[in-house]
Amino acid sequence: MPKRIDHTSPLRVKDLRSGEIYKASMLNYSFRGIYFESDGVFQKGAKIYICIINSPYTRSSGVLEYYYGEVRWRKELKQSLFNYGYGIQLVSDSIKHNLDTTADSKIEKDSRKNPRKAFFRTIQFKTLKGISEGSTKNISASGAFIATEENLQIGQLIKLDLPLKTGKIVRILGQIIWLNEEGFGLKFQKVK
Repeated sequence: MPKRIDHTSPLRVKDLRSGEIYKASMLNYSFRGIYFESDGVFQKGAKIYICIINSPYTRSSGVLEYYYGEVRWRKELKQSLFNYGYGIQLVSDSIKHNLDTTADSKIEKDSRKNPRKAFFRTIQFKTLKGISEGSTKNISASGAFIATEENLQIGQLIKLDLPLKTGKIVRILGQIIWLNEEGFGLKFQKVK
């Protein structure tokens, strides 16, 4: 069995039979395959088209890669943000796009002062309207990306309790500095 290497990256997965596109999160990879989690339901043997946003298969930063793959197995997940985990065998070479020249892409190069790391936690946060739910996707020393379906505004202050693996809770006051259809970028103001 090929060695698997941990690598977290957001994905978009298209079912070639139905044409449906699903959000997913890659958690590890090998030379010819990947493991990802998604709410999309793909059957064993299904052919899929995968868009890897931060691909481990390239040495260059700022490259968006596309692969064809075949579902080898699926398992139901109990303790994940997603419902299913998938083992995928890649069946063709990638098609690469430089993110700097992809004008219509919603994916941008990371220009933050502090490097971000993948950080997946289900959270609750408080606004003036009350308690809302979301999930962190990545974090740095100065901020985080939080996925949510809530209708929020740039400049809005929020409070959240962030659970760590150690069981400790970090209390954060932050300000929303950008929004997109998936969630928002939070700049930390106070961390206790």
